[in-house]
Amino acid sequence: MGPDELFQRAVIARRYYLEGRTRIQIAEEFGLSRFKVARMLDEALESGMVEIKIHNPGAIDVELSTALQRQYGLEHAYAVTADSTNVADHVESVARAMAELLQSILRDGDVVGVDCGRTLTHIAPYLTSLPRCDVVQLTGMAGAITFNGTDLVRRISEVSGGQSWPLYAPLVVPDARTAQSLGDNLQIRETTARQSGVSCAIVSVGAWSAGASQVYESLAAEETRALAEAGVCAETCALLLDADGNRVAGLDQRRMGIEEYVLRAIPTRIAIAAGKEKAAATRAVLESGLVSSLVTDIDIATAVLK
Repeated sequence: MGPDELFQRAVIARRYYLEGRTRIQIAEEFGLSRFKVARMLDEALESGMVEIKIHNPGAIDVELSTALQRQYGLEHAYAVTADSTNVADHVESVARAMAELLQSILRDGDVVGVDCGRTLTHIAPYLTSLPRCDVVQLTGMAGAITFNGTDLVRRISEVSGGQSWPLYAPLVVPDARTAQSLGDNLQIRETTARQSGVSCAIVSVGAWSAGASQVYESLAAEETRALAEAGVCAETCALLLDADGNRVAGLDQRRMGIEEYVLRAIPTRIAIAAGKEKAAATRAVLESGLVSSLVTDIDIATAVLK
């Protein structure tokens, strides 16, 4: 190709990519067919004359996020970068991304369902505005007052201006009789009834180890060992899972929380996970189909894609 043709290709590429001209406008200016213009633009890309670079939006790794979405058939997938390898920084980055996702997808009249979980509670400071939404607690209370679902329900409803439906019960109780007795409480019955109307659930991913699951920390050591021997690898909403995402029924008669079939019927179910120790648990939750979306850090994203 001679210098005149190369020059024309460069000018046409500039008109299209930098000046925003349409292919028809360029064709009229240069006396070419629009098909010829299209071919020259393709050649400009193939030859390296034009290079297109798309910058990641903020802290989101687009390539990893897209791979997650495709591999697990997710509605939303965010693989979030952090400024350091510090676990606390990963938690804050993931929590901020979750808050931004909620603020972008929620609409007036939505009903938000809230699981318990330490990472999940970190989203509250990043929620600056929400449409009017009611907020329903999905699971009972565990952990310190500032790290349980009841407090998060209150804080989200303060931002949204909607009504809150807390669940004043422990996450796991001693036996089935206690669970049934608490379930008969009027306030708990009202909250449980509201769970079927949730349109967007936000849930945590717990790994079966100390410090990585509030369910794990609600049980005695001998019980956590027995459940580990039964194959428990992960939990979400206190629903236990093995490494392949199959349900393990160990706590089903004692957990205070949303029923599995009700959770699965919620249109949007977003899991949050941070810290590489939760990689296997996150994979199990994704394989289970209990969630439809994921907000996580790049370490977990990389691990679950292998």
